[in-house]
Amino acid sequence: VEVRRIKRLIIHEKYTPTLEYNDVALLELDRPVQCSSTIQTACLPGPSVKVSELKNCYVAGWGDRIVKSSGRDVLQQAKVQVVPNQLCNSSEWLHGYIYDFHVCAGQGGVGTCQGDSGGPLVCQDKRGGFFWQIGVTSWGIGCARPKRPAVSSSTQYYYNWIRTTMG
Repeated sequence: VEVRRIKRLIIHEKYTPTLEYNDVALLELDRPVQCSSTIQTACLPGPSVKVSELKNCYVAGWGDRIVKSSGRDVLQQAKVQVVPNQLCNSSEWLHGYIYDFHVCAGQGGVGTCQGDSGGPLVCQDKRGGFFWQIGVTSWGIGCARPKRPAVSSSTQYYYNWIRTTMG
């Protein structure tokens, strides 16, 4: 088990909790994480990465498996489908609530739930071998409902903020 302490928390200066705008933060840890067969890093997607061409996307978290259940002490993961923002923002889906700084992912029966916020949304590069972290779980309506995918903050959208803030 790898345990780290948070040395510094940097919340986006324009974070709006009531609307979940700019729902992204950086954590500086007390010491580096040691990669192993079970602990790996993911790449930060810059502007040239075509997220729509990535495959094998996954979410992970410690949250509920169903609405209003107790959280788990075992990390859960699920393979999810990334939903194009245009569809995700359509009238039958999350009409009017999706912006360029969002990524939607999940399908009926599979997705994130309460307690998973802050967890990763990663997708495998089509060449294989490594993953891009395309999102950070932000919010959703219920858990894994049809036409109600989880909404993540897009790390690609916040690429410049992340790079500038990290120095």
